[in-house]
Parts: sequence; structure tokens; C-alpha cells
Amino acid sequence: MVRIRGMAQTGLRVVAEMQSPHCVVVKAASTEPGRPVVNAAKKSLTLDMPELLGGNDRGVMPLEALMAAYAGSLNVTGNFVAHTSEFDLKSWKFTVWAEFDPSGIWGLNKVSKPIHVVHVEATVVTNESEKRLRELCATTEQRDPMHQLLKKAGVKFIAKWTRVKPK
Repeated sequence: MVRIRGMAQTGLRVVAEMQSPHCVVVKAASTEPGRPVVNAAKKSLTLDMPELLGGNDRGVMPLEALMAAYAGSLNVTGNFVAHTSEFDLKSWKFTVWAEFDPSGIWGLNKVSKPIHVVHVEATVVTNESEKRLRELCATTEQRDPMHQLLKKAGVKFIAKWTRVKPK
């Protein structure tokens, strides 16, 4: 559990009472070949492949789910970083995509690093300076668990965070 409380003289203080390591449980079951339904807590996600790749195109591809999880993780981590650093974040949008080598999946090659580059485009609506935006980006990437996981796997990143003044 994480409790956040305002402190009159020191601003925001975070008190963490956590068991370590945290545990996230995800279960997957497939009623049709190649189309698992993934359950986490009370939510579900259907994974599938396009018909061209042997699927039924009734769900997101696993790589799309990974990129969606990364975009969502950036959003959650970034919102927390913005809040705790008093960054004036009005809103933002992320577009995330990956350059990858599918030849390993197809059995054509042994591929040690199938995801080569992950691109991140963030449009940030704020009155903050470019310097503060760079700090938000760097701190978010440093604290984001998905970013660190991909980075440690040798994935390169091309990030473009653009500041937009509110209307």
C-alpha cells in the first residue's frame, strides 16, 4: 500500500508500506489455437494474430499488447512523476511503436533481439519550460518499470516529447 499525504512544510511525502517483491498474476487460456484470453484480476484481454499470420484477427497481437502496456506504464509513471514534482501537466498523448524482426517467430533465423527499436512520441500539453519537460521525460523513463525492462533487454529507444501550450 502506498499512502500519500500533504505535509505543511515539506510538500508531498510518500510513505510506502509494501511487501517486496510485488506480485502480478496473469492467467491465459486458449479455446482456439493461437487465440488466448488473458485474465488479470477482474479484467481480460484477447490476443490474436491477423489472418495473414494464421490468426482470426479477433484480438490484439502480443506485440501490440506489449506496446500498449508500455504506453500505459509511461502514462501511469509519468502522471505520478508530474504530480510529485509539481509539473503542470494538463494532458498528454502517447504513440508507441516497435521495429522488430519476425523471422524468429517464423523459424527462419535465430533472433537474439527481435525488438530493435521502440519509438515514443509524446505530445504534452503544459505551460512548463522545455527544460522541465526534458526532466519529466528523463525521470519517467528512469522510474518506469516497462522502460527499464525493455532497456535491459537491449532495446533502443527513439523518443520525441513535444510541448504544446494550452489553449
